[in-house]
Parts: sequence; structure tokens; C-alpha cells
Amino acid sequence: MEICTFKNGALTIKAGNLNSTIKADDIQHYWNLLSHYPERRARIELEGFAARLHDFNTHLSALASKGGELDTAAELERFAGKLLKLTRAYWQSEGRCASWFVVGAARFPTARNNKRMDIADRRSNEIGEHLKRAKKAATRAAFPHGEPDGPVRGSNPDAPELLRQRIAARVKDQERMKDANKAIRSIKSGDVSEMAQAVSDTIGCSLTDAAAIVQPDYCGRRGYPSYATSNNNAEIKRLKDRLAVLEAKREQGGKETVHNTTAGRVEVVENVEADRIQLVFPGKPDAEIRSMLKTNGFRWSPREGAWQRHLNNAGRGAVQQVLSGLQRDAA
Repeated sequence: MEICTFKNGALTIKAGNLNSTIKADDIQHYWNLLSHYPERRARIELEGFAARLHDFNTHLSALASKGGELDTAAELERFAGKLLKLTRAYWQSEGRCASWFVVGAARFPTARNNKRMDIADRRSNEIGEHLKRAKKAATRAAFPHGEPDGPVRGSNPDAPELLRQRIAARVKDQERMKDANKAIRSIKSGDVSEMAQAVSDTIGCSLTDAAAIVQPDYCGRRGYPSYATSNNNAEIKRLKDRLAVLEAKREQGGKETVHNTTAGRVEVVENVEADRIQLVFPGKPDAEIRSMLKTNGFRWSPREGAWQRHLNNAGRGAVQQVLSGLQRDAA
């Protein structure tokens, strides 16, 4: 999808319902006091703007190729609209700065110019942060329960089955590594080609892959080193423990309790489906309470309408800390 073109010194943006054209001639005045070649700087800025749009568009295409479901046009329009706003603010900040090399050193307002340059730097950083946050938000929208090749989230309805699949794959890898090492040890002659053939016949890989497996490492070890099998075993155990915890949560089901506090009636919800423990207040907590919530690891979720963190024993302990800080009365 072509979202912008830069031609004849003008950048044309087409993202959803957003259509805008920015000419280098119209913005070059922002750098009159910073560069001897403001027209060149204007073109560089427009090229940078186009590069950020293409970067975000490439990210959306990558999400779609993985099977992510999202409204690409709406995401592009939202990103481009805010990017344009932030970029114009940055250009305006740059327009208030000056370089003594351009305007001359006599009576140059150094202190005032430094403050203005600091503001321009902050505006520039906001543009980069916007790109990072937009990518992260688009990824969450495309894969609410995490990317297919990423960690298995407890909020994923298919989490138990996905964990079982990963455990099975790890167990298969473990057996494969053990069988390959056993095949290598079975060749008493020490002939490398015989070892490779034995590995290929045993685990069903190509001779090229088998040759790489029997190639000695920097310690002279052939096959899979002990740390590889140990690490894989440790990961199998971790996945099994996680599966057990997740299944226990789902069997137990969610809990909801209400507590009378100085902030009103606060509802504590163990949301098993979202894998979050949540605090629901009767209204927006004041600044002091919000600070306490953040200190204890809670973050506001507009979608859930609650302050939440991961559902685990640490989360339950954090809830007690917050309730204690709210001078909790008897529930």
C-alpha cells in the first residue's frame, strides 16, 4: 500500500481518510537560523517523515503476514495524523532556535537558545516514542493474546493447549538430542562420515545437518553438549509448572470481593480469563492513591475499567498492600 510519495520537493500523504501535502518550500523557513541551506534541511525532514510512515506500514504488513487481524487503513490514519501533529510541533520548536555560525556570534542569546534547543530535542524524542508506542499498540490489536511465535499468555483461551504443544515439541527435541548422541557413541572407529550417517539414519535428518551435529565444538565435543540437554530439560519443567498453575487457576475460577475503604467500596476481581487481578474503584482515585497503585505494580486498563496486574500470589500480596494503605475496614 502506497501511503506517501515524495516528488518535486513535495510530500503527499494518503493514509485512510487523511490526505495532506507538505511542500519543502513552505517549511524551509523553520531552518533559516540554523542552516545555510534551509531548503536542503526541509527536504531531509520530509524524507525522514516518509521513512517513519513506511517503517510503520512495514510493521503492519508484517503483522498481517503472521495472521494478525486489524484495520490497516485506520491504524495508518491514526498513526500518520498524530505523527504529522508531533512533527509540526517539532518544526516549530526548531524554528525558534538559532546557530551562531549562521546568525553571527555577536550578542548571541546563548542561554535562551539552549532552552529552546532543549524543547526542540524533547519534541524530536516524542516523534520516536510515538513510533514505538504505535507499533506496540498495533501488535496488541492484531494479537490480543500475543504473537504466534511469542510467549504464551495466560489470558489466551488456548493457553493450556499451546503449552502442551510446546512441551511435546521440547520433549521430542530432548529425545532427538539423546538419540543423536547415542548414535555418535555407537561408532567406535571414530570415522566422522560414519558418525554422520548414523545420526542421519537415527533421527531422520539430512547428511548435511548430521555432519554439522558431529562437528566438534571448541572443546572437542561432538553431538549435543550436556548443557543443551540440561537447558532443554529445565525449559520442559518450567512449561509444565506453568501449565499446572494455569490449569489450577481455571479450575478454581474467578473470585470477587468488596472492601470498604477510605476511597469508597473497592472491588477486588480475580479475572481468570484475562489472567489479571483487578481493583475497581467507584471513581477515579486521587493522585496519592494512583501513585500507590503504580508503586505496587498496578496499571490502568481502559478496556477493563480497572487497575490490574498479573494474577498470581505476588499480585494478591500487592492487593493487600494497597488495601492496607487505604485503611481498609472490615469487608
